Amino acid sequence: MSDAIPGPGVPEQRGVRDHARGEVLHRHARLTKGGRPIFCTPSRAEIEGHMLPRQSRGTDGKVIYPTREAAEAAARELESLGSRLLRSYRCGRSRGGHYHLTTDTGFRAGQTPLHLRIPQQRPPLSA
Repeated sequence: MSDAIPGPGVPEQRGVRDHARGEVLHRHARLTKGGRPIFCTPSRAEIEGHMLPRQSRGTDGKVIYPTREAAEAAARELESLGSRLLRSYRCGRSRGGHYHLTTDTGFRAGQTPLHLRIPQQRPPLSA
């Protein structure tokens, strides 16, 4: 049974579902020898409790970019593909200085069009 062909509902592979975004990651992110992006994980000292965790447990799910320039280039490309405004920041875990992307809530908010900055009134809540 182990050599059975997967059915139509089973995905062929796991990972990035959007091919264009996957290409951006492969161009700019730090990659493993197998060609997959590397994600930020806790240090051994954080896991063993010798040090306070700098972030939540387990992987943060944040892709590692080797330089700020690589992170910023990835951010611009991802924004052109329809993502929210992004900015890079240096990881607190990083000794050598790797970078991540986060949603930009105020850094360039003045550059967004006015009609997108105006708050929209919510409809009344029904009882």
